[in-house]
Amino acid sequence: MIDRKTEIAPVDGTPVKRMILSIISDYDLKTGLCELVDNALDQWSGRGFGGELTVELSLDIERQLISVRDNAGGVNHDDLPLLISPGRSRNDPSAVIIGIFGVGGKRSAIALAEFTTIKTRFANQQTHELDITPTWIESDNWLLPAYAIPDINPGTTEVSLSHLRNPIIDRDVDAMRVHLGQTYDWFLRKGCVIKLNGEPVAPIGFEAWAFPPDHGPRRAAFAVDVKGAGTISFDITAGLIRDRAAEEDN
Repeated sequence: MIDRKTEIAPVDGTPVKRMILSIISDYDLKTGLCELVDNALDQWSGRGFGGELTVELSLDIERQLISVRDNAGGVNHDDLPLLISPGRSRNDPSAVIIGIFGVGGKRSAIALAEFTTIKTRFANQQTHELDITPTWIESDNWLLPAYAIPDINPGTTEVSLSHLRNPIIDRDVDAMRVHLGQTYDWFLRKGCVIKLNGEPVAPIGFEAWAFPPDHGPRRAAFAVDVKGAGTISFDITAGLIRDRAAEEDN
């Protein structure tokens, strides 16, 4: 039982640093937070959508802090590099992956804030922590310190962001709620729970069809054999919808 923060063997961050600053401009708040949600959903899909998945996002306007917590299963010690190394993944190539880097690739967190703390506990194993700071990014040392810390809930990963690169305001929270509902409509209807500042996000679909008689939406269903990945099935419905918001350019 760990009752205090204890340093353990560092995590190899090669060649993360040279890539970190180059990707910051690629992310805004929506893109960055959605990648963190994607990683939790990838783990959930990896176990066949079995069990409950809850992803909790907190945007603290007053203190200018962001946190994302999920109960997707956590990351074990050997896979800690996945949390920081772009391009690395423990996922089966044939798995259903929606995150840019599968389980890992928390590059979005680095893009949103100067200080990132990642705490994760795989199943009932020891909890670990990684701290990404400007000091580490600017140093010549490639090894990122890792710590064994007092346990958090089993199967949990927590990402905390501070010293945000861009301030968040009330309007960001409202926009993020709509974006989460639209982006994860399918997953929310499948049983995933996403909470923003303690309130569940409602699914938002795009089936407000607009069409003249006898010219409704068109559907196409087909399968494609992909070498090394098996058969991929597609089910596409296309048409015009009534809920266009010109100001959102959607």
